[in-house]
Amino acid sequence: MNSRRTLLKNILAAVTAPLLPGRLSASDTLAPTPFLTAGPFYPRDPSGLPFLPARTTLPEPLTNDLTRTRPEGRAEGRHILISGRVMDVTGRPLAGAVVEIWSVNARNIYLVEDGGASDPDFAGFGMTETDGEGRYSFKTIRPNGYDRYLGLIRRTAHIHVLVKVAGAEAFTTEMWFADEPRNSIDSFFQRVSDPGLQDRMAVILSRGEGVDRAQFDLVLAPQYAGRGRS
Repeated sequence: MNSRRTLLKNILAAVTAPLLPGRLSASDTLAPTPFLTAGPFYPRDPSGLPFLPARTTLPEPLTNDLTRTRPEGRAEGRHILISGRVMDVTGRPLAGAVVEIWSVNARNIYLVEDGGASDPDFAGFGMTETDGEGRYSFKTIRPNGYDRYLGLIRRTAHIHVLVKVAGAEAFTTEMWFADEPRNSIDSFFQRVSDPGLQDRMAVILSRGEGVDRAQFDLVLAPQYAGRGRS
């Protein structure tokens, strides 16, 4: 009887194991989200480009809602809600990680290029911290692609993302959009040759109540994941 009970217990464990949340084994890890540079318009330390100067500009206060900088205002463009989880390659959620995002506004101008003059209601830069399950969220706009230098630089629609885990290197990447035609001509998009990773980084917007939504999970390689808070 005991051997039969043990057998049933083992079968049940084998069947339900894939359904239970938990970390992966060392031999079955997740592919890390590719690292991409912060670019020349990171609001905390912008370098700008030749003939395209930029100056450090930070909205006050820094929040996870980039669509409002004053009670009576509302950012131009299509508002979206981005949410996701930050984890290491074993699937362990990284609690307490600082997540920052920035992008051009609806007129294709970064905050550091004009100090927000072209759309004073769009913060252009936001920050939040992951919760105990590694979750984060932002409300922002769906940016457009843009050109610089009369088309010599051609970018697809993207949102820059920076993640900082205590005791580890800062990680930067980009979030793209699956329905964006300019993905095929963007050099950063094409650098990610793995179709699976491209799909993970190019989100699909779904209709929600009052705002479209996207899921964007981040898997950090060991040098960026640190020990974190689990």
